Amino acid sequence: MHKTKLLHVLGSVYEPTIDDEAAWTAYNNFVDLFLDEDPPTMDYLCTICELTQQERLLLRYKIAEQGFELTPSELNQYILLILVALTEYIEVKGC
Repeated sequence: MHKTKLLHVLGSVYEPTIDDEAAWTAYNNFVDLFLDEDPPTMDYLCTICELTQQERLLLRYKIAEQGFELTPSELNQYILLILVALTEYIEVKGC
């Protein structure tokens, strides 16, 4: 996906959005992680997408313990980026 299209998708769902460069970098990193096809990593990323609201809160706590505080909206945006990256991976692999 092109950067402008990705940022448009993100902006059409969220206001405000995470930093454009951070979103683009994260998206590309997620694509790379899927393309590496490491089953535990792929499972973990897919599991993140299925978290309930309470489980997302716990994930935010874990992330904060690492020194990165995210709002609920910011975490949701990163999850959206994971989903878009997964879609790209599926298209590339022809699954």
